[in-house]
Amino acid sequence: MLNQFLLTSQDIIKNAARLDDAIRAARFLGELCWKNSIGCYQLIDLENHLAERFAAEFEMQAKQILAQAQTKTKIPYVHVLTKAYDTGGHTKVVERFIASQALRASAVVVTEKAQANCQLRLAKAAHGLHTFPAKLSPHAKITRLLEHFANAETVVLHIHPNDIETALAALLARRWFGTSIFFYNHADHVFSYGYASADQVLELSYFGWTLAQRRGTDSKAHFVGIPLNLPEVASAVPTKEQSAQSEHAQEKQLANNSNEQKRTAYLASSGSPYKFKPSQGFSFPQVALELCQKSGLAMTLVGPHPWRDWWWWKPRLSLGQSLRFTGKLQYQDYLDCITHATAYIDSFPMTGGTSFSEILCQGVPCFGILTGAHGYSPADQLKSADQTSMIQDVLRHLDHPQVVREKIAQLQHEVRQAHALEIVAGRIVHLKNHPQDRQAPPWRNPVPVDTTFYEKIWQSQTLFSPPVHSRPDWKIGIAFLRLWWNKKKLG
Repeated sequence: MLNQFLLTSQDIIKNAARLDDAIRAARFLGELCWKNSIGCYQLIDLENHLAERFAAEFEMQAKQILAQAQTKTKIPYVHVLTKAYDTGGHTKVVERFIASQALRASAVVVTEKAQANCQLRLAKAAHGLHTFPAKLSPHAKITRLLEHFANAETVVLHIHPNDIETALAALLARRWFGTSIFFYNHADHVFSYGYASADQVLELSYFGWTLAQRRGTDSKAHFVGIPLNLPEVASAVPTKEQSAQSEHAQEKQLANNSNEQKRTAYLASSGSPYKFKPSQGFSFPQVALELCQKSGLAMTLVGPHPWRDWWWWKPRLSLGQSLRFTGKLQYQDYLDCITHATAYIDSFPMTGGTSFSEILCQGVPCFGILTGAHGYSPADQLKSADQTSMIQDVLRHLDHPQVVREKIAQLQHEVRQAHALEIVAGRIVHLKNHPQDRQAPPWRNPVPVDTTFYEKIWQSQTLFSPPVHSRPDWKIGIAFLRLWWNKKKLG
């Protein structure tokens, strides 16, 4: 069924009369595969076919671009984003890279949309920020990208999974200009365009590293990791003496202010709403209910929607104001909220990724579950085997907090080696200079990941996720509905 859907959809795209029609259909197919974990993670053959078919439309302009580029000094790194958001992981990654010493000689290109605040931050890149108009034809977008790629030594793609135009521009630039293409695999658990052009795929986790074999990209997979906002080593995790002094000071302050005591004594979690939706025997709302009832603490949730998401209705009704929803927060507000928590619980069944490590390095005790969709940080070694074990581990921590503090101290070095900004940026520079060196994730994975985890969730869902960023193609849409209907009949 899946193979038939993919063959039918790709034939529709390959037989499109014009570039615009092929791009529109390819974006729609890409978003269907991105938003629905049907078991398709790349369409390298389709990318190569489109590049071959439409290359002639850009050859004359490419020659002019190359002639102009030869008179200029090339920029060492050009980071390309499809969209840049004030809140959002991939934008924050680029902001950190351009602030690093190792990747300081960078430019940033945003091809579709950049919100105002992040424009100010990305504009700090040494070689500037370049934003495209919101509505460009596929031909105009690819041409503009070729102009930037011709002036780059290395292009690092941080693109949305359905951004076929940037994927094609990278393919052509690699062929015509000799530009080196690095694909930063931020959404490593879903489908994406971009693998065909990549000289190197920069992996971020054991999950992506393991899935590379199924994608057929394992020969060019290299672990680099996600750079995190880590505090100074001395203050990341307090010593026993510092902890005792800090606790004494806190007790004195709280004794004088009971309202402050109520404010700081809470559990916390964060993530996009869908990450908390119960599936595969995992229910974060049920765990939240049990933890709040057994610990007597409130819980603050950054991201989920209490009324739109039905899975929160029961615990909200039971817990009332003890279950607090903040909605989305700006990054600093998010940090302020989470780092004052008594303990942090990673989202599940879908993990929050490296936010778990980031919070841990702020000194907050962290807990979670090894669901199979883990592998993003050495901090996974703090996670529990199942829901019951995690609830017990949190309650045990509330009675004996020093045990978890000592575990955090033991993991601190591993977390910094995996996620410190200059170390991550340095891996990219090393890969550029020594592409033959293949680096695996540098920590011990507690249990193997399950690369079919998201497919199982999709199989169990009663509804599919329709594309919202791409114009529909009715023929591909019908083929997808046929796939969906057959899936429902089978089970």
